[in-house]
Amino acid sequence: MTPPSLSPAAPSPLRAGQVLARLLRDYVRGQWHLFAAGILALLLAAAAGGILPQLVKLELKQIFDKGSESWLLPLSLIAFATIALRAAGMFAGRTLIDTLGEKMVAAAQADMFRSLIRRDLSGLNTLHSGQFVSGFLYDATLLRDAYTLAMAAIFLEAVSLVLYLGYALWVDWQLCLLALIATPAVAWAMERLGGSLRRAATRSMQETGDLSVALSEAMDARRIVKAYGLEAHVTERVQSSLNQRLRTLLKAVRLRSAAAPTTELFMGAVIAVVLYAAGWQSLHAGLTADTFAGFLTALLLAQQPVRNLSQLWPSAQPGIAAANRIFALIDAKPAILDAPGAKTLRVERAPKGGAVRFSGVGFAYQDGADSAIAGLDLDIPPGSKVALVGPSGAGKSTIFNLLLRFYDVDAGGIAIDGADIRNVTLASLRSNIALVTQEAILFDESVTDNIALGRAGASRAEIEAAARDAAAHDFILELPQGYDTRVGEGGLKLSGGQRQRIAIARAMLKNAPILLLDEATSALDTSSERQVQEALSRLMHDRTTIVIAHRLSTVLDATRIYVLDKGGVAEMGTHAELLAKGGLYAELYSHHNLDGAA
Repeated sequence: MTPPSLSPAAPSPLRAGQVLARLLRDYVRGQWHLFAAGILALLLAAAAGGILPQLVKLELKQIFDKGSESWLLPLSLIAFATIALRAAGMFAGRTLIDTLGEKMVAAAQADMFRSLIRRDLSGLNTLHSGQFVSGFLYDATLLRDAYTLAMAAIFLEAVSLVLYLGYALWVDWQLCLLALIATPAVAWAMERLGGSLRRAATRSMQETGDLSVALSEAMDARRIVKAYGLEAHVTERVQSSLNQRLRTLLKAVRLRSAAAPTTELFMGAVIAVVLYAAGWQSLHAGLTADTFAGFLTALLLAQQPVRNLSQLWPSAQPGIAAANRIFALIDAKPAILDAPGAKTLRVERAPKGGAVRFSGVGFAYQDGADSAIAGLDLDIPPGSKVALVGPSGAGKSTIFNLLLRFYDVDAGGIAIDGADIRNVTLASLRSNIALVTQEAILFDESVTDNIALGRAGASRAEIEAAARDAAAHDFILELPQGYDTRVGEGGLKLSGGQRQRIAIARAMLKNAPILLLDEATSALDTSSERQVQEALSRLMHDRTTIVIAHRLSTVLDATRIYVLDKGGVAEMGTHAELLAKGGLYAELYSHHNLDGAA
């Protein structure tokens, strides 16, 4: 299965150095004090470790060669102080680097979400929410781990290795060169392991996303799962995703586990060769015991940074793959943007403003697909109530999508008070339009917070006034914490009619001159519909209103009804005029089939 792209176009993958450079450029900026302090602490730890081989040499020389007891305590104390200094440097360095890593992840996650939520609707529709949540949490963690590994490797392990090898080279350059013979073999082995691990990491990210999709869909469809007895089906689907992901993760475990033993094998061969050569030099070339002890100490100490560095490349591969996914998402640009020089749209309340005109509009959701609407002309005067009716697929919802610029027209144009909506800012366009949908969208926040989303900075009194106008104030006061009651996921703690009235209160508070009603009462029972209709009547006052009609009560008093069919206007007129024509509207009316599922 091909991993889903987090961006419309897949950019060339960044290499490890490019990933690190971008992290430093974009996310260390403003945190240089933490970064510098962490690096200095790691360098201090590396420098302290570099002293140890010389201390061993001095210990042997003063005690075993010269028999001097006076150096015994000072050298022991110096050794302890050196190790303590190294430990303190490692603690401070890793703490500071990890702190910066956590801040970096939080900033990257904020950029990911900011980039995603600003995409146009077509871009959002291409990405499953489960895949995004998986990448948002899992990829960011892998990126953090790769960053902290890289910092420790560069400024602790690599520097320590250079110091140990430098000391060994100073003590006996011939033995040191002999010890380096395994370096190309180790590098080759790590490159092979790293490539395999990078591929496994990419697969595991995809499979983690697939698992997230299966889990989220099972939870979203919980009512259908229970009603149709699908527990076994969704369990099998999740179990299959778990099994596939487990196989990939276990392969990655084997590859990571192979890094250290592979390095140990090569280092073991090096030590065996060095011991033989040192023994030969001691017998034939005068190599002293203290010199050899210092050299061997440096060589043995060098094993740890070599081992850690050998694991760095395989371990960093998941982080590099994650970074490419994260940066692809952050860099993705929405297709619908403000035009250069776009102006702010200002629409007055009816009857002075709020005229909407569609002129020869054509649109298809995908290139090469049939047109959703073609050659559409609509003329909606300020303050009028216009209904859109027609069979499923006629293009009713598409009209709303285009008016809000969720998509751009392929042909023709849309104007509000004579201004082409492509030449005004998206923010000002949408600020002049209020939308009430069939399914009220609420967030798991308080009632107050959900209504306040209609207008930033609204006072409590304004929020309560909007709730009264929406016939919601009384039932809100009966909730456990009144206006401060959390409504639950998607508003599930409330009934359908209550959710809809809170959504209407939000639209009331927005006070936009143009109102779009997308079958706002079709999912309600008769009692709830009556209450909501009364609230909607107040909301529609002095506003241009466009209604996607499902129930007859939303059509009868419309100023004009547009009957849509196959993406065009089949008929238009008032309810009485259209009935008299005996056309499509009359047929729909007779069957009570004003289906707004387009």
